[in-house]
Amino acid sequence: MDSTSSKTHEVMASNLKHVFHHKGKSYVREVLLADVNVPYKLSIDRSKNKLFFCINADDFSDQSFHLVVLDLATGMPWVIQGIRNGFASAVDPATGTVYLGGSNGIFKYNYNTLAAQGPVLNRVDVFDMFFKNELYFVETATQALSILRYSGKLPVKALKGHLIQHFVIDGNDDFLFTNSTGLYILPHGNQPANLVPHSDTMNFRGAAVDNYGRAHFITEDGVYQIHKSTNQLRKWLGIRNGFGLAFDKHNNIIYSDERSVNKISPLEHTKDDNDDYN
Repeated sequence: MDSTSSKTHEVMASNLKHVFHHKGKSYVREVLLADVNVPYKLSIDRSKNKLFFCINADDFSDQSFHLVVLDLATGMPWVIQGIRNGFASAVDPATGTVYLGGSNGIFKYNYNTLAAQGPVLNRVDVFDMFFKNELYFVETATQALSILRYSGKLPVKALKGHLIQHFVIDGNDDFLFTNSTGLYILPHGNQPANLVPHSDTMNFRGAAVDNYGRAHFITEDGVYQIHKSTNQLRKWLGIRNGFGLAFDKHNNIIYSDERSVNKISPLEHTKDDNDDYN
């Protein structure tokens, strides 16, 4: 995939599928996009079935990163123009507004022009984003968490002093975040943040919440679920060199490794799809 072009490209390996078995159930692993330069920081606009992620720019570009959109229905990707070093993205599920973060601020995605529009906030270099009632974002240099409010940034007081790399807010409004020292949970309305046991040796590369509000994390070796009742991580899927993670509108896992974007879906859905990944 040519990371510097704004034109649409064909998926190079959309027909690659593999059936595997896990805990008595059968799943299909499908390559959605191949030959991609480190796809990372995945988010999905479920209303329009579009996947957003960043890639490393090639050696001929004057930027380090580009943001890309992949149409999950057609398999067609394109690079988003109008934002420098596009890296992070987040979607407001109520309005369908897609926020984009780069080294020159926070923008909105314009579906008519297929480009970034704005900025809505200047002078921030964004590393990660998540939307839950408001847009939360982490700045690259400080690893501090803020909220976008009234065209400005408001620090999150409950997490002041914590360095944050990847984060989500789950269905219980608990805040889960990772940094170089491990994975932490800040229960809604409570302090302090608690370190999840044995997470201090793990290399977390992304986080996502599924359609049922459950937090998941991706590392170099797999996808993990957090079990709140026991405060333990459980490995659901073993993968090699994982980078990004998201869930589509059918709650299928979308994940990336260093060269491809992939989908995991049940071969046969259960009566309760909530159980498909348990």
